[in-house]
Amino acid sequence: MAEHMTELELYKFINTNSIEWHKADNEGTPDIFICVAIYVIDDFYKLLRGYIKGGDEGIECRLMDGYFVFWMNDLCDHYGIEPDNVFTGEEQ
Repeated sequence: MAEHMTELELYKFINTNSIEWHKADNEGTPDIFICVAIYVIDDFYKLLRGYIKGGDEGIECRLMDGYFVFWMNDLCDHYGIEPDNVFTGEEQ
């Protein structure tokens, strides 16, 4: 895999793994959050390879009962991904 996650890779991950996602307000900014089940977190981690290697701050997330929650604006911005091309159709 390349060092840069693509829109297609993220789209496939979201849809193949039936990742729950929702549009919501993130401190006054429209954003999307995803709920990544613990059993696929390793696959999501592999998608984020370039982001994690490049920063000392890491990625904020919230651990819930059986899944991790991530806000997507910063991640999509980092990779040059247009969220509307990935998160299509009805929220899951």
